[in-house]
Amino acid sequence: MAHRFANSRSAQLLTTSRQWVLVDATGQDLEGITRTVCKLLEGRHKPIYSKTMDLGDNLVVINTRKMVIPEKKVYWWYSGYASGHRHVYAKDFHLFRPTECLRLQVEFKLDKIFPHYVKDRMSRLYLYPDEDYPYAANISKVIEGPNNVYRSLSDYTENDIANFVEAPDCRVREPQPLYEWDDLD
Repeated sequence: MAHRFANSRSAQLLTTSRQWVLVDATGQDLEGITRTVCKLLEGRHKPIYSKTMDLGDNLVVINTRKMVIPEKKVYWWYSGYASGHRHVYAKDFHLFRPTECLRLQVEFKLDKIFPHYVKDRMSRLYLYPDEDYPYAANISKVIEGPNNVYRSLSDYTENDIANFVEAPDCRVREPQPLYEWDDLD
């Protein structure tokens, strides 16, 4: 006779164990993919989530080179010396270090109530600029990422461009009188 809690124990084991999740960052914006990654690293997608327990999964993010980076985002730091303020735009920083923008953003967004959890959670995040990664045998779940995939102009066909919805005419028009006796002069 099987134990009467056998099914609940296996469900609990699946809930509390760390899974390996693959996330593809192709065409994803930085903020959206950061929210998804933080949710999975903290374990907020699990039904037994608690801030005091570290239940997050191991995360492999590929194609970080193909992410969409905002134009105006700036990373800055201060060395402590006079004139030691330095800054770099995220779009320029992303060209030289394609994984670093996402790593910095995730580290900033993680919950800092228990600071020692941030280091543990960041150690379970594996970022790769291309599609090559060494953990293919460990992956148990694949997540597409947020649904706002951006396409470049070269990805659209001529038919798509021709049928694109045009913005309404918002130019200022001459004022029209409301009533016959209104005089606009």
